[in-house]
Amino acid sequence: MKLEQIHIPVLLKESLFYLDLKPGKVVFDGTLGGAGHTVAIFKAIAPTGIIIAADHDSQAVSTAAKLFEGNKNARLFKGNFTDVLSMINKAGIKKIDGFFLDLGMSSMQIEESGRGFSYMRDEPLDMRMDNEGDLSAFEVINYYSEEKLKDIFYKYGEENYGAAIAGNIIKFRNSKVIKTTGDLNRIIEKSIPPKARYGSRGHPSKRIFQAIRIEVNREMDNLAEGIDDGFRALNTGGRMVIISYHSLEDRIVKRKFQTMQGKCSCPSGLPECVCGARKVADILTRKAVTPGDEEIKDNPRSKSARLRAIEKLEDI
Repeated sequence: MKLEQIHIPVLLKESLFYLDLKPGKVVFDGTLGGAGHTVAIFKAIAPTGIIIAADHDSQAVSTAAKLFEGNKNARLFKGNFTDVLSMINKAGIKKIDGFFLDLGMSSMQIEESGRGFSYMRDEPLDMRMDNEGDLSAFEVINYYSEEKLKDIFYKYGEENYGAAIAGNIIKFRNSKVIKTTGDLNRIIEKSIPPKARYGSRGHPSKRIFQAIRIEVNREMDNLAEGIDDGFRALNTGGRMVIISYHSLEDRIVKRKFQTMQGKCSCPSGLPECVCGARKVADILTRKAVTPGDEEIKDNPRSKSARLRAIEKLEDI
């Protein structure tokens, strides 16, 4: 199969620019997805460069394997980007020149997986990126306590009506198992006052679905861990580029990058720094890079994208 993009990659030109790609470089793409960025990166480092790409969705890996069939410089793995050090070792690589993450979900996962990622479809409650994972949305919704549901709805969804939604989930499941996204949508809608259901907040289920997906896939913990290990994997002068899509992700990326640039995290008022802050990287993006109007028009899903990049100066 010819190497061609099978979905629209977000902030593609900006990603390639900040990765500073040249033939012969070695790049790790930890979010293979629909392979849009992966293919573009591979073309930019060809003919001698190596792409190591991973996804915890086996369907994404098998689809991409057909795209890269016959290309010995493409090494694909099923797994989480938190295992970057293990993966590059298996690929016979000691250090990489670029580490890339696009934290958005691919259209294939949303529209074709049948795993309940979209609140616009009536599908079984699953939401596992890795279909072999232990925890699913079904377990979260049907077995978590009311207090724990409230906590994740607030922490991961920033949902003001999280307490009401959690309470109604408990009431509903006392008489009937909650099996589908349609069941959950109806509970959420009844829990939010009519005037607050739409408008600037978007679809009433948006934040709750985000919170459940983050909990099921340990997304925040994985992101923090992946940034640390990805940085360790980089050569001096290597680049890390991450595209996030909501404030929780962007906050983690921003703070991690600031720490790597040597920002002191001590409480204000101390006479001197005691946190051991040390500059090991340069931030390349003074502010997060966002898509322009034309890209948003062509690809509405890009609207919330935020790109940040750093260059490694030395090991931690």
